[in-house]
Amino acid sequence: MSAESTTALVTEAVAEVLTHKAQNCTDPGCARHAGTMDCPPITVSRSPGSVLGDAVADAWYAAGGSRLDIPAGVVAALALWPQKSPGAAAADTIAAYIAAQPPRVLVRGLADSANYYWGLRPDLWTTARPLFDWTTEDLHDTHLAGVCAVARAALRHGVLRHTGDTDPAERSRADLMSWVITSLRHHHSRRSLGEYHTPPDIADLIATVLADDGTGRRPHQPGEWMLEPTAGTGGMFRSAAQDMRRGGENPAERGWLMLELDPLAAAGAAVNTLVWELGPRAFVGCGDVLAQPDLAEDTLARAHGLARHRDDVMKLLSFAIATRTTEQLLSALTASR
Repeated sequence: MSAESTTALVTEAVAEVLTHKAQNCTDPGCARHAGTMDCPPITVSRSPGSVLGDAVADAWYAAGGSRLDIPAGVVAALALWPQKSPGAAAADTIAAYIAAQPPRVLVRGLADSANYYWGLRPDLWTTARPLFDWTTEDLHDTHLAGVCAVARAALRHGVLRHTGDTDPAERSRADLMSWVITSLRHHHSRRSLGEYHTPPDIADLIATVLADDGTGRRPHQPGEWMLEPTAGTGGMFRSAAQDMRRGGENPAERGWLMLELDPLAAAGAAVNTLVWELGPRAFVGCGDVLAQPDLAEDTLARAHGLARHRDDVMKLLSFAIATRTTEQLLSALTASR
């Protein structure tokens, strides 16, 4: 990001903080001013991933949608929703609140859900951007209706029950992004991309076999790395992480590196990395491993560079807000004399 872009980002953030302090926001997408607290309960069930994916696709196409990034991004943002509770006990209450919001408030809320993770993992947030760039567009009514329809379908089929638990093992029971993206793509487009995600049962079996050295389960060594050059949305790593957890091991002690050609699938893998809590040494790169032999190294270097940039922006943002607040305080003190 250029110095001009960084300055613009900081200026916008400071202006937003001061606008809300002054209570004069008129943004139709702002939940504080245009949202609703009239949130009737909705019927929620924890459907299998395949059923949820089909429901999302049906809702999107019935609303007249054609793009893939918008409905997949809606589910991704809901999966990333930062409020978690033990046993996903708050999932249905949160689902009712989200489902009741006006379209532009809903879009803003989904964007905020995704943007929350920029401060935590800017590299994964950047890789996931293809799923969320649409939230910055001036969407027309068809797309807005489709966003609402997809959100309600995903919520009714339990996206928050799948991903709203404080326990990462519970959040890792399904690869929702794979089911959703697969359901949204037509068969021809999947075939043309050569994109066939490994079925979860097969991935689980492979993970179990690989963890057994013939004499029993082989404990993973702390600091050990795994590389998946055709990762899709990360289903193989989900199975491996769950196998580790069943063996009493912590996936965060391992390094995970996923590489994927398709930007949408790579974005789904980045979202899953956060939802499944694979740890601080889990990375996702997007590119052609055959044409880019240094893709793995470039992915790691890019992640470190984005983390440094995040730290610089946060320092600048804190300084800018503190300076502006100090200016307001001095002006108030001067006026009172």
